Amino acid sequence: MTYDYFKKINNTYNSESRQETDLYLLNRHVNRYFDKNIDYHKVLKNGEPFELLIIKDTDSNTYKKKIKSRPYCKFNLGDYIEWDSQMWIVALVDSDDKTYNSGYMYLCSLLLVWQNTKGEIVKRWAYAEDYTKYSTGVSGNYNIKTGDYQYGLTLPVDEETKYLKRDRRFAIDLEGLSPPDVYVLTNRKIFLSDNRYFGRGGLINITLSYDSFNAVTDRFISINEGESFWICDYFDPNNNTQPTPPRLDSITAEIADTSAFIFIGRAKTLKAIFKDESGNILSDITPEWEIISSFQEDIKAEYLDNVLLLTINNEKYIGEKITVNLRYDGLPCDSFTMEVTDI
Repeated sequence: MTYDYFKKINNTYNSESRQETDLYLLNRHVNRYFDKNIDYHKVLKNGEPFELLIIKDTDSNTYKKKIKSRPYCKFNLGDYIEWDSQMWIVALVDSDDKTYNSGYMYLCSLLLVWQNTKGEIVKRWAYAEDYTKYSTGVSGNYNIKTGDYQYGLTLPVDEETKYLKRDRRFAIDLEGLSPPDVYVLTNRKIFLSDNRYFGRGGLINITLSYDSFNAVTDRFISINEGESFWICDYFDPNNNTQPTPPRLDSITAEIADTSAFIFIGRAKTLKAIFKDESGNILSDITPEWEIISSFQEDIKAEYLDNVLLLTINNEKYIGEKITVNLRYDGLPCDSFTMEVTDI
């Protein structure tokens, strides 16, 4: 059978190869019988009707479901899936989408509520984990801080969540309790699951640690009829007295370290220190680190708040140099060069 005849009988005149024709036929078959599958469900994706195959995970984890959608009907990281009266968040997307679009969604169990800088009340569902058993402090020349009553939350990256910074406080407790338990944002990771550069969404992972209730600034606010929430550090949007953030040109930054060497097998600690024009240390700024070397793949880098930990274990790099650049909001602030040594 010639290829031209094969295209004719399958009505695939626009395909340019046998593989492309086979893929077209497979997708046509998948699309035709998609809603006949026993795992087929109608759901809402970000509030809009959508179709999914929702498949029980092999490890019997009821908080995680494998999902598939029709060819050419994509879902992205951070999409909210409303199914069976529950809210789920897409936490994994397979970029290989030649047939099904596939991935995983996790069950959300926490509604996070806060007030943005405009005074608007923002709500986002989150997948929650118990981080109490993990250490979240720094090591090296600094003491390790053991986690105490901590949540790990997974949220979509959007125009509200991307501005969540350290020291932001949230009320998290059962409905009707007063005063509520309060937690403060102590860590954030934004690039562990980031597909935004090829248009498939992103996730932000934040750590919340137990904090204290403030009877002056933490308020119980009614948003709509029958809907009320505790809001930490609430302010009247009609009388916004929020402090003005420091200007970029008024901030200075430096990398705090006293040694120009990094030792084989030992973590090198670099700490970013930001100050305002009066010399006061700013604690709510997230540093941007850039590591430059000829052996980037063999450098272990850990990012903990404003601290960068670097480790090298291969002795063949003794005598080589590593440069670390510190940036804030894309602007260069400081640079540090060190030499690898075993002494």
